[in-house]
Amino acid sequence: MNYDVIVIGSGVVGSALAHGVAKEGLKVAVLDAKTDIPNSYRHLSINKKSKHFLEQIGVWQNIENNAFPYDQIKVWDQEGTGFIDFNAREAGLSNLGYIVREGDIQKTLIDSFHKNNIQTYWGHSLEGINISKDRIICKTNKKTFQGKIIIGSDGMNSHVRNLSKISSRSWSYNQTAIVANFESSAKDMCIRQTFTSVGPLALLPMNSKEMTMIWSIDDEYAYKFLSMTDLEFTAEVKKYFGEHIDYLKLNSKRQNFPLHHLSAKTFAKNGIFLVGDSAHHIHPLAGLGLNAGIGDVDCLSELIKLNGLNEINKITSSYNGSRIPVNLALAASMEAFKRGFGQKNIWVRLLRNSAFNIANELTPLKKKFMQLATEL
Repeated sequence: MNYDVIVIGSGVVGSALAHGVAKEGLKVAVLDAKTDIPNSYRHLSINKKSKHFLEQIGVWQNIENNAFPYDQIKVWDQEGTGFIDFNAREAGLSNLGYIVREGDIQKTLIDSFHKNNIQTYWGHSLEGINISKDRIICKTNKKTFQGKIIIGSDGMNSHVRNLSKISSRSWSYNQTAIVANFESSAKDMCIRQTFTSVGPLALLPMNSKEMTMIWSIDDEYAYKFLSMTDLEFTAEVKKYFGEHIDYLKLNSKRQNFPLHHLSAKTFAKNGIFLVGDSAHHIHPLAGLGLNAGIGDVDCLSELIKLNGLNEINKITSSYNGSRIPVNLALAASMEAFKRGFGQKNIWVRLLRNSAFNIANELTPLKKKFMQLATEL
């Protein structure tokens, strides 16, 4: 089976990449070990730049129907006086982004594969990669495929990264994320995040009646919260959240997963390219993970469009030179944020709260933060 581009992994990032290169007339295959399209109920943030790319590949109009715009982000320290408020009006924007269910985005992308003649192979587990002069051979449990380039978009435990012998750095954040959805009395378009004594807690609007929550809880406290009844857990969310919420009712199962950082030491070599979580994974406290992945896709798609597949070395160099610094800077920022708000030292807390309040009063600085968050 011969293709120009073989994408391993049908998640949002991999599927978006398949569209991005297929619309240039390339022959594209998407391989996935799963036997059917997943239907994730996790909700993700889509920023301005990601929305623009989804518009370019012709799928945003179908996603937008289920996307909820947000125009404000409030962040504060529950144990101190630090507070910052990002508002779309201050930046001259109609909104700061959208909250969308991951399953809706992925299904829309995959349902549109036929428009760009993208072939999908379900139940194909990658078992080996062999690199020759002008071809890369992928062996799965069912077939052998040949491509000019291979895209690894198969997550943190990427088989593409491991089989290609691309090394990576990884460490635990020593936190467990608990994710759940709530009915809520809050009817505005505001993301709220507070730094509690046990870890950052965020509530994001899904629609005018519901919010989705991600609470990154220090591992030493996680079991206590996971073992609570729904009513007990809801009461703790309201208590730790601090800001008054009249009504909050859990309306989904609680899911949890450990939090880790990952950075591949290179994002591309020998015709192998890594995008999204296969290349980098950061703490979810800023909600920028998916946008960083779509940033990879946007960059790589544009490089392939400009250079074709006869200039793979040039594409490799440009992709690494563009995306590695961006993602390293983002990872460093998230690590600094997490460490800063994990500090119990009274002087560190006083300093960070003062910095928050100063930043909240400096409109140009806030505009710069919003620009970075919306155009990552």
